[in-house]
Amino acid sequence: MNRLLVCFVVLFLAPANVLAQSKTQPPAEQSLQELVAEVRQLRATLQRMNAGVYKVQVILEQLKLRQEQVTRLSRELNDVRENLSEMQASRSKMKVLLERQEAEVEAGTRHPAETANLKNELEAIVEREQRMMVRETQLANELETERAKLNELNDKLNLLLEQDLSPR
Repeated sequence: MNRLLVCFVVLFLAPANVLAQSKTQPPAEQSLQELVAEVRQLRATLQRMNAGVYKVQVILEQLKLRQEQVTRLSRELNDVRENLSEMQASRSKMKVLLERQEAEVEAGTRHPAETANLKNELEAIVEREQRMMVRETQLANELETERAKLNELNDKLNLLLEQDLSPR
């Protein structure tokens, strides 16, 4: 009967003891597994951060280019507006001068050919003024478009920074 009891213990309890030991790992092995899991988490976090930094750098470069474009267009638009203002002033002066010369031609103190030259100059100024007005409209539209794109990039950057800085 003792032999039967020993066989029973060996056959049924020994495998259960081995099984219990395999389920509970030694502390060193468990610590190693935890360390590996933590390293994997750190690696994933680092990869996510690197991707975020790359996105921010790309958006910053785009912002820089857009800002330069907006600055250039603003400067060009201001120049066109100044030139347009000068042309309008010149046109006004030439109209007054033309009226005087026409009055002098009617009075007989000037030759009509002189007024023809002045009329041609006035027409040239009016044509240039019209071209400048068209250019001013084009530049204003381009500037507005570039500013909208710049604002859109600013919004993207702000959203990206909010996402990266928000707690997870």
